[in-house]
Amino acid sequence: MATPLDIFGTQQFSWIFPFLFVLVLVYAILAWTPMFSEKKGIAGMLAFIAAVMTSLSSITIKTINLMAPWFVLFLIFGVLMILAYMAFGIDKDTIFKTLTGAEHGGSFAMWVISIMLLIGVGSLFTVINEEVGFRELAGDNITAERPSEQFGFWQTIFHPKVLGMILILMIAYFTIGKMSSSL
Repeated sequence: MATPLDIFGTQQFSWIFPFLFVLVLVYAILAWTPMFSEKKGIAGMLAFIAAVMTSLSSITIKTINLMAPWFVLFLIFGVLMILAYMAFGIDKDTIFKTLTGAEHGGSFAMWVISIMLLIGVGSLFTVINEEVGFRELAGDNITAERPSEQFGFWQTIFHPKVLGMILILMIAYFTIGKMSSSL
């Protein structure tokens, strides 16, 4: 599939977004921590080193470039859901108190982190599959031919045993949350 980077001939600049993304993210995290809150120069230098190291790895660059649109879609979906609730007459303060409150805030944060991890791990596995290939990593252990390895990844994620395990873990999580909140 052709991307705008391929169409306009700017594929050689595809490392700029991951470089800037890592630079800004690492600097923001380091500047936020108490250890580097007053040492902005050291935080900036460490962020720059991390960004340069990121730009040297093709797998990291491709993973960040593949993850970014999915994170944007996730963010847009979240904003549209909040707008839909507001269209039905629910005040935005009520929505944000519910999402960040003590009763539902932890569950909401766990769902967001889980979806973000799924996007990240799925992107990483897709890039590793394109770069190295899981069949080459496995050696001669794979005997049967499958349509594609990406199809195999999604087939594994949506296997009934995996979905059942996820359901049991979610039930356990909510049960423990309810039991501990009633104490």
